[in-house]
Amino acid sequence: MKNLAALAITLVISSVGFAKGISSVAGIELGGNGSFLFSDRSIQAFGVGAGYQFSAHYSMWTDRPVGAKLRVEVAQYRQEAAQKSATDYLLSGSSLKSMSQRWTLIGIGAEGHFEGHGQILFWEAMLGYAMGSDSPITVLPAAADQVPVDVTKTTRSGIVILGGVGIKRVFNPRLVGIMNLRTMLMPQTPYTSQDLVEKSFFIFPIMFNVGVEIPFDVGG
Repeated sequence: MKNLAALAITLVISSVGFAKGISSVAGIELGGNGSFLFSDRSIQAFGVGAGYQFSAHYSMWTDRPVGAKLRVEVAQYRQEAAQKSATDYLLSGSSLKSMSQRWTLIGIGAEGHFEGHGQILFWEAMLGYAMGSDSPITVLPAAADQVPVDVTKTTRSGIVILGGVGIKRVFNPRLVGIMNLRTMLMPQTPYTSQDLVEKSFFIFPIMFNVGVEIPFDVGG
């Protein structure tokens, strides 16, 4: 019995000693975005513009075809009006000059990767929560001698869908470069302020990012 117990202890110690940790990466990204503003026909607003975002992410089980991913991101989108649209609901006799939206996004979901043409390609799909913040909307008063007026409104907090595709390049075992295109979708209108909550606006961003990842094992 003593010999069996000693053998069992030896096997356990050996298995722990050779156990592999959870393959993981942590990374940061910076980028710019282009975004489109749409509305229903009653508002007739349309705009295009640019903004920025930066994020940090953590992925685990990266040695499998599909692993888990967590991302925290701060994003600002801005659209310049491409056509005249009345904004009497914000300021009597005014028209839209630009809109902006600021969010802090937290997403959790999956990342898959595969190799093709000598590159590591990957995709990600996440369900997230957007935390809204004050965001300026600029309107033009009807009078010709008036300067643009900034009206601060609050973006909506709520569920969002996040996703994208990208490329990774391994510089060395401890440093990986990444480049990706991502977007987000909010099922509801983007503002919660009383004069905008029933207005049917829709924001579609395209986010371009570059960054780095550091691979490591957790446990083991």
